[in-house]
Amino acid sequence: MDIQIKQNVIRSSDGRIKYKRFSPNGRDHYHLGVWIDGEERDLDQISFVEYRLHSTFTNPLRRSANRRNNFSITFWTWGMFQIEVTLHLHNGQTQRLSHNLAYQLPADEGNNYVDVSQKEEC
Repeated sequence: MDIQIKQNVIRSSDGRIKYKRFSPNGRDHYHLGVWIDGEERDLDQISFVEYRLHSTFTNPLRRSANRRNNFSITFWTWGMFQIEVTLHLHNGQTQRLSHNLAYQLPADEGNNYVDVSQKEEC
């Protein structure tokens, strides 16, 4: 089974990078998506995927059973860290993978970022 872990920085509908602050003096957090990718026959063997995020997250263990979106999850973060991934197969076996979450943000040109701190739907 050849599975890769993919990621991206989630953008708004107009293409700007979303960020928010969870407290007035807090850091900018960015909305990220993580999912698995591979051959259809390999993905079809997976029942669900567990992602273990950094221990500072309120709920560090995230689970996805949504095959249609390649078992993706989204979350807000300000940092980069190691994600431990466990694939739970339909046959009862598991496969463990590790992914170094790292992303590069473009320079702020004044119009390519959008603050969604005050919006309820992010």
